[in-house]
Amino acid sequence: MNKLLAAATGLAFAFGAVQVQAAPTIEEFMSAENGSGYFNCAYKLKIASKKCLVTTSNINSSKDSRARKIFGVDEYLPLLTIKWPDGDSSRYVDIGGDEVYELINLADRKSYNYKTIKNGRQSIDFTKGLVIINDDYKEHIRLW
Repeated sequence: MNKLLAAATGLAFAFGAVQVQAAPTIEEFMSAENGSGYFNCAYKLKIASKKCLVTTSNINSSKDSRARKIFGVDEYLPLLTIKWPDGDSSRYVDIGGDEVYELINLADRKSYNYKTIKNGRQSIDFTKGLVIINDDYKEHIRLW
């Protein structure tokens, strides 16, 4: 009986270990289409007490007057939503092109950018996580 219980416990543990997957990095998460995950987060260099729920999806350009002016009313644009531990949410619409990253915060109507690397073709710098910077190039949000 003890051997049977030990074998069953061992199998249950082995099966559970196989099911565990490493959480994606923020870079892997951002390269995937439409999903959600929990990541460490900071606002203006202050680290949040718990992880934030980060979601990527699409939003119709008609939801923001600046996006509507650029793209018309029938374009779907990438949307990054951050749900903070205190219950607040931040929503950023990416209105940039292939080589430019410009984000509109839907709540405060300000523009932001991703911290980038300029290596011939501009790309997002993930060395310290995903960093959103303000117009003064100061860190606004960091996700890692």
